[in-house]
Amino acid sequence: MKHARIRSFGSNALAIVLWIGLAANTALAETASVIDPTEGLEPPKPAAQPENALKHSRAEAEQRRRAKAEARANAAKKQAAERESARLRAIEQAREAAAREAARKAAAAQAAMVRAEAAKAAEARAAEVKEAIREAAARELAARESAAKEAAAKAAAARAASAREAADRLIAARQAPARDNRVQLVAARSTAASMSKERIGTVFRDCAKCPELVWLPRGDFVMGDAAANDSRLIVEIRYMLAVGRFEVTFAEWDACVAGGGCRKRPNDAGWGRGGQPVINVSWGDAQQYVAWLSRTTNKRYRLLSEAEWEYAARAGTDVRYWWGDQAGRGDANCADCGSKWDGRQPAPVGRFAPNPFGLYDMHGNVSEWVEDCFHDRSSDRARDASSDGRALTSGCTEASDTRVVRGGAWYGSARSIRSAARTSAAADHFDNGIGFRIARTE
Repeated sequence: MKHARIRSFGSNALAIVLWIGLAANTALAETASVIDPTEGLEPPKPAAQPENALKHSRAEAEQRRRAKAEARANAAKKQAAERESARLRAIEQAREAAAREAARKAAAAQAAMVRAEAAKAAEARAAEVKEAIREAAARELAARESAAKEAAAKAAAARAASAREAADRLIAARQAPARDNRVQLVAARSTAASMSKERIGTVFRDCAKCPELVWLPRGDFVMGDAAANDSRLIVEIRYMLAVGRFEVTFAEWDACVAGGGCRKRPNDAGWGRGGQPVINVSWGDAQQYVAWLSRTTNKRYRLLSEAEWEYAARAGTDVRYWWGDQAGRGDANCADCGSKWDGRQPAPVGRFAPNPFGLYDMHGNVSEWVEDCFHDRSSDRARDASSDGRALTSGCTEASDTRVVRGGAWYGSARSIRSAARTSAAADHFDNGIGFRIARTE
């Protein structure tokens, strides 16, 4: 209540003060109106000056604004011009850089082309040099091979002549006249010696379709290879022996088939028949063939014994191959003998030089069945059987019939075709690397 009265009093006091002030102002105005000497006169001219000043000020402000706008526009134009100039400079620089890069690439390409041409030229020169070296080496090799073959042929001829001389001496010694006054016996022996001498080296056949044979001289040799640690055995061939000049061919085998003597027509493996050595024949098949020849000619045909085969292969020599201790190049057909048939197939018979006995392909081409059962050559039984050239046939049974194979084949190594090399196979086995050669005795 007390506070309400105080607020009411304050409000009233404020209203009074305001009223007094208003009244004073009114009175002062009235007094001024009464005493003002210029009341009712025209206002002075200078009263218009503030408007002109304002206009002038506005004009100046507009000018300043326009000047600033123009300055900004000029600055913007300048900046745009500078940017355009910078852009044009950048474009020009890029063009110059591109031109320099293109020139560099062109120079690099030209240099690469020059280097490539130089490399090609160098390569062509190197190829020419290599070809010249190869041709020179080929000529030198051909000359060496020709000289080696000529020397081998001369040596073989010398060995053959020596073997013939030895055979002549042996025959002469055995057929010397006896001193017991048995004149008829002496004459008979002399005649036999003359006939034997005349037949040595003679090539013949007993029928039109029979294989060619060569009469070998009597003689002896050391069987086996000392360098290969083989057991060595002295063998004497004291009888006239004719050996097939070539391995039996398909043409000769097919004649046996046509004549009813051979039951099997072996596969030629796609290498042809005719003069190719017969293959894919077993030891038993070969026995059919020699039996047919014997019936056809009334002569005693058979397979060679192992000792006879080595005697025929060595042809009076005591080296690994009839031409020497090295396999050489182009003297036989084996996997590494240097012929065009190496490791591919058998060659037609007679395509390499004959040995001093006139026999072909004793080394390589196809392996050859011989008569013997396989045995350890160092055994006493083998020595007894082989020392006179006979075949060892005891010990082979129908259940275990393993026969000796000699000569090596077209797919074997040079070591496997040595004169002393030997292997074996079951009597009923056959493949495309085994054939055979025939023998005939009186």
